Parts: sequence; structure tokens; C-alpha cells
Amino acid sequence: MNDASWERYGMAAGILFVVLVVVAALIDGAPPKPNDSVTKIVGYFRDNQDALKVGSYLHGLAAVTFLWFLGGLATLTFATVAAGMSAFVALYVDKLGGGGVQGFYLLATVFLGFAAFSAAVFTSAVSVMILRYPIVERLLGWIGEGIAALWLVAGIGVADDNTAIHTVGFITFLIWAGWILILTVLLLTRDLTVETAKK
Repeated sequence: MNDASWERYGMAAGILFVVLVVVAALIDGAPPKPNDSVTKIVGYFRDNQDALKVGSYLHGLAAVTFLWFLGGLATLTFATVAAGMSAFVALYVDKLGGGGVQGFYLLATVFLGFAAFSAAVFTSAVSVMILRYPIVERLLGWIGEGIAALWLVAGIGVADDNTAIHTVGFITFLIWAGWILILTVLLLTRDLTVETAKK
């Protein structure tokens, strides 16, 4: 890809970001005001539950277009917040009670769902670089793009608590970790080979 292609991609990503964010914001209707009654706020979430789930997924897709080169940082942030929630539950399990433990656990899984979107961005961006500048085998770039697609499937976890989606997320994580390990080893051995050749 030449520089003009990257600029066109950037503009297209910006347009797609705006479209996705606007649709996600409008799909569930007007949200309640912060000072509305508890009954009205609960009613809003009950009446618009499906639209809110779809909107959550669209927000995740919008993040993919906006965070193209910040995916690694966003993944770390979401995953760290989720880990922090789990640590909080482990520390205060007796004080939280069953409902509190379940609530924080479910919230942590939603944060991990959003981490899947940023992991998709990070993986895809690295894969594009591998395909554009083959510093390692190009096959790793294509595998990375497949992993990025799996991360987007795992991201459905922000809108659906289906066990199969969470299983896909866990399997994708293991494949992704292996991909990063292989990529790192290849980059390290490549650098060592280059240094040895210079001597």
C-alpha cells in the first residue's frame, strides 16, 4: 500500500467511525435523564434491552476504526480493568455477597469483551505491517488477520452472554498468545542473525 492508499483508508475509517457511533447512539432511543426515577431508568433498560446490546457491539466496531494504531494500549487498559475487578471480588468476596460477586464478575466479562475489539485492532495493524514490510514470514500476517476476525466474533460478548461466544474468546486468546510468541521469537532470532552477520 502506498501513502495515498493509507490516507484513503484513514478517511474511510473516520467516516465509518462516525456512522457506527451515530447509529449506536440512536438505535436505543432517548436515554433517561440522570435525575429520572429508578423506575423510569430500569424501564428504559428493560424496554430497549436488545437495541442496547446491538448498540454496544456497534460501539465496539466503531472503536476498531478509531483506535487502529492504539489497539495495544486499549487492550491493555480493558484487560487491566477487568483483572482489577476480579482482584476486587477476590479480596472482598465475603463482604460483597452473592449478588455483588456475580455483578462484578459479569461486568469484568463485558470489559473483556471490549478488550476483544482493541485486540482485533492491534492484531490487524501488526498483520498489515507484516504484509506490507515482510520482516517475518508473510503467512504470519494472514494468520494474524484471521485472529483479528476471531477477536471481532469474541467481541459479541459485550452484547450476548452466550457461553459459546465466551469460549470463542478464550480459544482466540490462546491462539493469539501463541501467534505473539512465534512472532516475538522470529523477530528476536532475526535480530540476532543480523547482528551476527555484521560482526
